[in-house]
Amino acid sequence: MIRQFTPQTIPTIMDECREALEVVAKKHGLSLQRKTCRYSPDEAPVAFRLLVLERTDEGDEIDPKETEFRRFATGFGLTPDDFGKTFKIQGDSYQISGIKPRGRRYNVLGKSASTGKVYKFEVSTVLGGLARHQTQGV
Repeated sequence: MIRQFTPQTIPTIMDECREALEVVAKKHGLSLQRKTCRYSPDEAPVAFRLLVLERTDEGDEIDPKETEFRRFATGFGLTPDDFGKTFKIQGDSYQISGIKPRGRRYNVLGKSASTGKVYKFEVSTVLGGLARHQTQGV
């Protein structure tokens, strides 16, 4: 029995909540995404989003992050087709994997080709990395 929420108990509780909600999401053909939230020792909001999945003409699911990127890309000087493109920063390669439209400074998500870890980047940095990448033909 949990007497208070701690950094050790929160992951367990959230994993169990995610598992329970995934059953509902799967039943209805939805995507489930966990949202971050703050908790206190006596209260932990359970924050998840259910998203309607877009599908290709063939019926394949489209990643909700791709849909969101395509929706907001032009507002940041990117094109909808930039999703998934590779850019280089200081010799490291990253793949554009999402966008944070409400972010104050670091709006583009890039997945490291070497580690798989996702980082946040300024749009200008990504645009520069895309231009160098395309110019070099890499």
